[in-house]
Amino acid sequence: MPLLLKMSEQKLPKCRIYLFTYNRNQLLPRAVNSLLQQTVQDWVCELHNDNPEDPFPATYVRGLNDDRFIVVDHEVNLGPVRSFNLAFAGCDEPYASMLEDDNWWEPGFLETMMGILAEQPKLNVVWSNMRLWQEQQDNQWSDTKRTTWPVSDGTRFFNWPAKQQAFSALHSTSALLYRGSRASAYQVPENVLLNAVELIRERAFEHPLCLVQRPLANFAITFVTNRSANPYVWIANQIMMLASFVETAPNPEGEFKNSLDFYRSQQPSPIANFFLANVFVLKKATYLKYFSLRDWYITGKWLIRNGHKLPFIKKYLKSQLNVYDFLIKQTGLRFKESMRSK
Repeated sequence: MPLLLKMSEQKLPKCRIYLFTYNRNQLLPRAVNSLLQQTVQDWVCELHNDNPEDPFPATYVRGLNDDRFIVVDHEVNLGPVRSFNLAFAGCDEPYASMLEDDNWWEPGFLETMMGILAEQPKLNVVWSNMRLWQEQQDNQWSDTKRTTWPVSDGTRFFNWPAKQQAFSALHSTSALLYRGSRASAYQVPENVLLNAVELIRERAFEHPLCLVQRPLANFAITFVTNRSANPYVWIANQIMMLASFVETAPNPEGEFKNSLDFYRSQQPSPIANFFLANVFVLKKATYLKYFSLRDWYITGKWLIRNGHKLPFIKKYLKSQLNVYDFLIKQTGLRFKESMRSK
């Protein structure tokens, strides 16, 4: 009984960090060091090694002699999307976060982010601005002087729906902190395109979302990436994002028109994707009246150059029906939440 009592009284860390690594042994120590240098040290870290044949991560962590690190060597290579879902399985700690081996945090990251969620009980998700670093030769890195958001003090809140969310995500996964009790709601289908995983996962986030406008995290632009270079699978995911955004809106036709108006000035122009979303998914002839002459010109040029890829896009969309169902469900929930909050 005394032993059981002692175990039950053990205090949980405040945050569980999921650190994912795959064949980046030269970069992993930088990510780990950024944890060790945090101003808040009340955390536990699950280090997930997705290369079953690589002993370095386990050997390196053992050398730290720090029992806050738990090494999980995957028995088989899961790939990034299945691996990242492990960070959203849910945990007993109040807060959770995910870090990739090529990215790293500033010392005040955890303290700032946990402080915001502690002060804002209605918030479940907060992320910070990120500095962008470009990989050079010989494991050197150069500061691009760019950030994911304009740098400013304070925080910025986003209610659903922000117009950018029709096609893209607001948050950055490696600068994200979320409540452990809500994490399981943020898992995505395992066949999601890696390039689009942030976009699709964000549809599951309860709003409002909170951005810390100071760059407290660092994003690495590496020579080698697991992201697909096929532009047509990206276009297909843009089609699903837009179609689910329109289809679940209280006024679908109005949402299509308003989104078209918003994105008309964007570069590179995504206007052809509005036409494709209507052809492949929405199938509403009345929506076409909102296209301007310039919209038709842009769409026509795209079709001349890429029309031969339409069968490929159609086939890919068919293979992603479960992803689209996920988007429909989660986007519908966001619109319902938005209506209740008014």
